[in-house]
Amino acid sequence: MAAAGGSNIGLRKNNEDSYYINEACGLFAIADGMGGHEHGQLASRIAVEQFANLVQGRCLESFSLAEMRGLFTRANAAIYQQQEALHSGIMGTTLTAVIIDEDTMYVGHVGDSRLYWLHEGTLTQLTMDHSYYAELVRQGTEELHIENRQKNVLLKALGPEAQVEGQFLQQTLSPGDMLLLCTDGLYNYVEHEEMQRLMQQPVLQHGVRDLLDLALTRQASDNLTAILYRHEQIDDKG
Repeated sequence: MAAAGGSNIGLRKNNEDSYYINEACGLFAIADGMGGHEHGQLASRIAVEQFANLVQGRCLESFSLAEMRGLFTRANAAIYQQQEALHSGIMGTTLTAVIIDEDTMYVGHVGDSRLYWLHEGTLTQLTMDHSYYAELVRQGTEELHIENRQKNVLLKALGPEAQVEGQFLQQTLSPGDMLLLCTDGLYNYVEHEEMQRLMQQPVLQHGVRDLLDLALTRQASDNLTAILYRHEQIDDKG
């Protein structure tokens, strides 16, 4: 197993992205916070910390989609309670989380960060964007609203509401498959074909670096974060 990650503030004053990598246990998460006065940064950190707390000294022996749903419920409650305590108005975050148990990948997702899966030469976006614009695209009406300032508004996130329903799925992985988790600050500036080419470098950290650098050369205005993972069968989690 091999994994690497990185983040850049872009042209923003604060980096409200957070990410988590536990290569030994096969846990990966990425979050993009929202909310003024550093509250977005706090929300994204709470989300990835809830995920990191799954492993306390040793890796999980087994996992299920039901447990992933429970994780998202707890993360949402923690952020919602923090929002209520701070009286901060809207405070929330995306969260895209992956747990790999041998050759099975469990995915939980809320918001518009993304998970891409590279399998047998084809790069596929596995997660659904929970945004106003993505919903317009699914309805085939995006051209009618292309100038709408609300097109990037999230329809779902962890924290703003007491309850939220995410996307949960599982997928069998083959040796050599690759994953890319990234925030919108990256994929808004890097084309699909460019992602596929850059993520396949032998040294994953070089792939992360080049993906971030390409977005930055195109004046990426948002925070941008990426995690790359190359799958090899996990025989024994310590």
